[in-house]
Formats: sequence, C-alpha cells, structure tokens
Amino acid sequence: MQQPSESAGQKALRLGWLPVVLALGVVARFWVSTYGSNYDWDSWKITASLMAHGQEVYNGTGRYNYAPVWMWLLHILDVLAGHQEAGFRHLLIGCLTAVDAGISWILWRKFGRLAATLYFLNPVSIMLSGYHNQFENIAILLGLWAVLLFGDDVEQPVNRRKFCGLAVLGLSLMTKHILFAFPFWLAVKQKGLGQKAIVLLMPVAIFLLSFAPYWPAGHAGIIAHVFQYQSYPNAYFYRLLMPTLIQSTLDPKIVWFLLLAWFAFLCRKLPVLDSLLMYTCVMLAATPATTNEYLAIPLVFACVVRNAFTMAFIVLATCHIAAGGDGPPLASASVGGIIDLAIYCLGLAAIWAIWREQLLDLLKKCRDEIRHQLGGPG
Repeated sequence: MQQPSESAGQKALRLGWLPVVLALGVVARFWVSTYGSNYDWDSWKITASLMAHGQEVYNGTGRYNYAPVWMWLLHILDVLAGHQEAGFRHLLIGCLTAVDAGISWILWRKFGRLAATLYFLNPVSIMLSGYHNQFENIAILLGLWAVLLFGDDVEQPVNRRKFCGLAVLGLSLMTKHILFAFPFWLAVKQKGLGQKAIVLLMPVAIFLLSFAPYWPAGHAGIIAHVFQYQSYPNAYFYRLLMPTLIQSTLDPKIVWFLLLAWFAFLCRKLPVLDSLLMYTCVMLAATPATTNEYLAIPLVFACVVRNAFTMAFIVLATCHIAAGGDGPPLASASVGGIIDLAIYCLGLAAIWAIWREQLLDLLKKCRDEIRHQLGGPG
C-alpha cells in the first residue's frame, strides 16, 4: 500500500527539529562545563602531558586504566589545541558531543525521533560529556556501528561484513572495555562451533594485541592499572538480592559473570541491536562496581525501551550526578541512596523487558483470582 504523502507542515517540522535539538544539546554540554571540572579531567591532562613529553603512560600514572585508543585521542586533541588547557578541554567536549550526536543519529534511523531527542538532550549524557568528560559514549557508538555491520543473519558464516563488524567491536574494546562480554553474546547467536570461536575470540584478540607495542616498557603498569583495576565495590543489586550467607561466600564478580552469561542465552533470539541494548542494561544492573560515568552505559537502552522503570532510572541518575560529590554543583545538597534506586530500577527494567508477557499474564491471573474471591459466596 502506498504511504500517504508528507504534508508541507510535517516536512517543515521534521527538518526544523534537527538543528534545534543539536543547538540545545551542544549549548547545554558547553554550559555545564562552566561549572568546573573534577578528577576525570585532571586525569586526562596528566595522560596528555605524558604523551606530549614522550613518556610511558601505563607506568607514568595509575589514573589511566584503558587500552591505547583514548590516550591517543587525548594526545591528538591536546596537540590540536597547542597544549593550551582551555582549548584542549573545548576540543574534548566538542569531540564527545559529536559522538553523542552520532549515537542520536543511529537512534533516529533505527528507533525514531523521540529516542534520538531523549538521548541527545538527556541530562545524564549532557553532564557526563560536558562536565565529567567521560568517554563511555565512544565505546557505545563503536558498539552500535559494530552490530549494524554484523547484522542479524546469524545462520551465515563470518563473511567480510561480519568480519568488519567484529573489527569495530574490537576497536570499541580498545577504547573502553565495557562491552567485554558482548562477543560471547554474539557467539551464542552464531551457528557452528568454528564460527562461534571466530566471533568470540576476534574482538578479544584485537583488544589484547593493542597492548603489544606498550608491553615491553609498560607491562607492570598495564597489569596493575588495567587488568587488576578495581572500582568502587558497591554491588547494589547483588547486596539487595543475595542472602547474607551467599554474600559471605560468593564473590559479586562471579554472580556478575554468571548473569551476563545467562542473559546471553535468554537474549539469543533477539535481533543483534536489541541484544546490545539489553547487554548494556544487564551489564550495569548486575555490576559489582558503579561510578557516575557508568550511568551512561545503559542510557541508549533507557531512551529506546521507554517504560516506568527506565524513565525512573534517567530521573534518579540525573539527580545523583547533579547532586553527587564529583558532579557539577547544580544542586545544593547530595541525597544519599539515589544511585542505589537508579540501579534497582535498571534491574527491574531488564526483568520487565525479558519477562513482560509472563508478568502481565501472572498479574492478570492474580486479578481474576481476586475478583473471583470477592465475588464468591459469603
């Protein structure tokens, strides 16, 4: 059936929406940067300074905990800014803003204007890109690009297009390894043991090989600051759900890995793009460690899968970052426990997304049983 033609008013609204959203998002990110900076920005200056002086980064500072892509991007931006701090930060915010715009463009094409707008004008992405200058969004953008290249034809062997998708996924891990378990999610979908092995091992091999040029001089720092790095061990969902006896005997990291593996099988029938979004949700909801910047990881999921739980997550994450000790001082006081609630809402969002039909059916049966009991004799 032929689609109805777009009216002049609808076309004008569609064309006028993009520059308005872009302008508001860009201005908001640079505006929030005027409130100052925090530990993250100091870390990037230290990293860029080591690079500028030709010094080894991994042994030179304990504040760089990633593969090499990010330090080279910092170095390039620092050189372009003439090693001037103000120009360096402006270029960095501009780069992260462009990445956010790229994510929004993908969301627009795949999920519609509302998801794209909600992401680009989201206070969480605005504060993390503009104030924290954190770069989870780069790894997420590369992950989105990777799954779009990889495609949903999991019955077919790894061809050139899938190979390129796996290479981009490896580049995402080289930037920030938040998608470290996603190759397993892809491998579960792929048919044939040989193909599964390629899908599982290739991105991980790219990530590991990226350290090769730095290993002779920096292996001690790479081991200590990357592979043995420990973030804040808060484990919110683990402490909420696990009995005290289990908490005393079972490491929250083991529970995290098991949940990531279990959900990989639960989501094996989903389209690859939907699986990536679900991965980001489960990854943060079950993680044994959470800091402000990690709240950006499931933000695409929250903007696409819009329900009461994801909207509550966005609101609570916004309040936590705005009032947190290392965020922009946009609120007068910090309110304890907000990030706990945000993580709980995220976990409930994952449960609702996977078992929505079953839960609705259960609620319907409970409602019918209550009605039957109320309408019964006596």
